[in-house]
Amino acid sequence: MSDNKQDRRPKTIMQALEGMTLTFDPENAKNIEAVIQFELRGDMAGKYYLNIHQGKCTFHKGEHKVPTLTIKTPSDVWLKIARKEMNGAVAMMTGKYKTSGDASILLKMDKIFSRQPSAEELAEKGWI
Repeated sequence: MSDNKQDRRPKTIMQALEGMTLTFDPENAKNIEAVIQFELRGDMAGKYYLNIHQGKCTFHKGEHKVPTLTIKTPSDVWLKIARKEMNGAVAMMTGKYKTSGDASILLKMDKIFSRQPSAEELAEKGWI
């Protein structure tokens, strides 16, 4: 099993979204309480959300009643952002995805989700 960064990039949109819990950095998310709702269109359409609460981040399927931030995106766009093949800020400014709610959370996402998951964590999920 290889341990290079190429192998650690998400292969599917579900890995990208659920994997955000592995890249969550509680040090960079101090005092942040938020729900980030994802509304995906395209091949992997669906609704999912991340709940950031008391220094932890959990992934959920479905729709949260009162999200802090909602990201409406084609699934292929968010996967490219997660794989670092597309710049998230540029993608938003060029209309590739839309947001509503607390934009300050969006601006902090690069720092909030900046931890590099270990090969062991990824292997435990069956992703490498």
